[in-house]
Amino acid sequence: METISFDAEKRLFVLRLKSSFYAIRILETGELVHVGWGPLPELDENVPLHFQGLENFKDHLFPWDEQTHRYEFPAAGDVLYHDTAIRAIFFEPAKPLEKGEAFHGTVRDLRLRYSEHEITIKGEPEFAPRHGLPTRIETKRPVLAIHLKDAAYAFEVTLFYRLTPEHDILERWGEVRNETRQPVKLDRLDFGCAHLPAHATKLTYAAGHWAREFIPQTQELKQGTFVLEQRGINTGHAHNPFFLIHAPGQATEEAGTVWFGALAFSGNWNLRFECQQNHQICIFGGYGLADFEIILQPGEAHRTPAMILGCSREGIGGASRRSHRFARERVLPDCGKDQFRPVLYNSWEATYFDVSEKNQIELARLAASLGVELFCMDDGWFGARKDGKAGLGDWSPRLEAFPHGIKPLSDEVHRLGMQFGLWVEPEMINPDSDLYRAHPDWVLHYPARPRTEARNQLILDFGHPEVVEHIFQILDQLVRENGVDFFKWDMNRYVTEPGSAAGRGIWRKHVESLYSIMDRLRQKHPTLRIQSCSGGGGRIDFGILARCDQAWASDNTDAVDRTRIQDGFSLIYPTRAMECWVTHEKNHQTGRISSLNLRFDVAMRGVLGIGTPLDQLSQEELAQYRRKIAFYKRIRPTVQEGDLYRLSVAADEGISAWLSVAPDQSAAVFSISVIEHLYGTFYFPSVLRGLDSRAVYRLLDEHEKEIGRYDGLQLMTLGLPGEFAFSDLTCFIRSGTLLLERVN
Repeated sequence: METISFDAEKRLFVLRLKSSFYAIRILETGELVHVGWGPLPELDENVPLHFQGLENFKDHLFPWDEQTHRYEFPAAGDVLYHDTAIRAIFFEPAKPLEKGEAFHGTVRDLRLRYSEHEITIKGEPEFAPRHGLPTRIETKRPVLAIHLKDAAYAFEVTLFYRLTPEHDILERWGEVRNETRQPVKLDRLDFGCAHLPAHATKLTYAAGHWAREFIPQTQELKQGTFVLEQRGINTGHAHNPFFLIHAPGQATEEAGTVWFGALAFSGNWNLRFECQQNHQICIFGGYGLADFEIILQPGEAHRTPAMILGCSREGIGGASRRSHRFARERVLPDCGKDQFRPVLYNSWEATYFDVSEKNQIELARLAASLGVELFCMDDGWFGARKDGKAGLGDWSPRLEAFPHGIKPLSDEVHRLGMQFGLWVEPEMINPDSDLYRAHPDWVLHYPARPRTEARNQLILDFGHPEVVEHIFQILDQLVRENGVDFFKWDMNRYVTEPGSAAGRGIWRKHVESLYSIMDRLRQKHPTLRIQSCSGGGGRIDFGILARCDQAWASDNTDAVDRTRIQDGFSLIYPTRAMECWVTHEKNHQTGRISSLNLRFDVAMRGVLGIGTPLDQLSQEELAQYRRKIAFYKRIRPTVQEGDLYRLSVAADEGISAWLSVAPDQSAAVFSISVIEHLYGTFYFPSVLRGLDSRAVYRLLDEHEKEIGRYDGLQLMTLGLPGEFAFSDLTCFIRSGTLLLERVN
């Protein structure tokens, strides 16, 4: 199958994926316009896509309106009525002025025309990882580069399209180059845009707040523009840069055409959904518009991060599974021999800031006895850090708590057979710290203006090369001298007073510097693992996941709240990257009391972590933890690597049911959480999906008790037999997890 083809006679590009296509053509005028993007019918892969009669193809709204073409990358110049992906400002005329013609000081007009193209297997977006670690699949992918030039100025834009055909994924990014004799200013630059057919107006996205991240929202797009954005220098809690969209009434969880997309960038971002007069949708995604500016000097170029796009003809669930597979195979760093994410213990809720060598070793020994594989010491171990008011920036052990440093703790953790992790917040600094007293100029601020603190913190200026190098050296030293295997990398506040050595460029420079530190650390220490945390789920996107192994979806560990959060997270990001904790029965954020079963059943849906004060548990409770951790390890390969089917979600009648199916269909894990239930309401058996219809599966509970054998066809038609599994769910059981194993 030819994945990228160009018909010179029709001037048509066709990008062919497994079950979808994307097509572009060049008008006689040189303008690049969108032809179509959507699902393909069931076709033999050798059947060519001809698209006859394009000379009559309607690529604009009205024949008399030349500004309504579906431009592939709309520029402010050709387009004024509708939104644009790029706006350039030139400070000199393109050619000598004619007699009597006035120059108004700037030219805000960009007209991009086709120059040439190339089809290669080379090309990466800006901020592609430089750590050298492979992804699971490293085969080269086809890349289309289309070169456009302004009609008058020596200004060029190259549009890149990289295909991952097996997952129906298309990555788009652009490069702008100034070959004029004067600087050129950009005050808008998107990574890409996408046109959808008319009436694809039902938008699903994630919204929320700290401790309430990833709550799915739906929006009916009406004529006009709907905007999602973040302005805090991280990905953000209020919105996450992904979307799913379909025609109202034309798609469900498992059926119908759904388009989806996400941005691979961890800084200020913007997604705009423009519904035009004929109800066609154009989606723009790129840098945040607030305080945005790029100045390109003569000869300079700038390449953008990627906009990831996909199309599913198997509904929202099919879109999620494509995105999950893409992330597992092409985004997340490969773990090598550590195939699965380890079971983690984190000390925060056990000791808070009151950490010491003694109490951490005691917790580590208890954790190891339960089967934990990674012990992470949280905040409070460094500088003068006895509370949240001091010490950030001074990344050396607090001597009164660790008189011999943290190496003895690390050694004991390793002796117990676990990996050793540390909580760090490298981008932040307390004014009450030695680093701030030595370098008050190293923080983001405007001279002679207030320095606003949040959580008693200021933000280091990562636009300053000396600051970035200092942080790298400190973290590198921690790893080298203490045998650190894992960083829980936190970032707990948004930006105020963004005065920087990088000027307005700080919004991109901070992300570039963050990525560079992570890349250098992982290149120098290939076995080091990193978890992305930003006050919980404030920095989760495909850009950061290319550097990190997992992400902390929320600081909220309440199992009921987490069910909703994890439903939303799973819309686009894989469970392999979703860190989930079991904490005390009385949750420390909400005060809600939840059963041990519910807490484990929800946490076992992703990467299992334990945050309970283990020293406060009885021997019976410790035995329960031990048994459940062992059960999780049994189901972990399917949970972390399987295809996810959301059989129901918490937003629907308060029941969330997930089924993870191993890629070879040899096993599956069924997980259900009932978080809202009206007594007397009946729960109908879950009809499973994705199994081998000809196989027989045995159902096992956490005690390894077999509770029945059923063929895949029955499970996918009549559903999970209620008389065996969760028969009293309507009255008492709040959650449950089952392992299905193929026996023939």
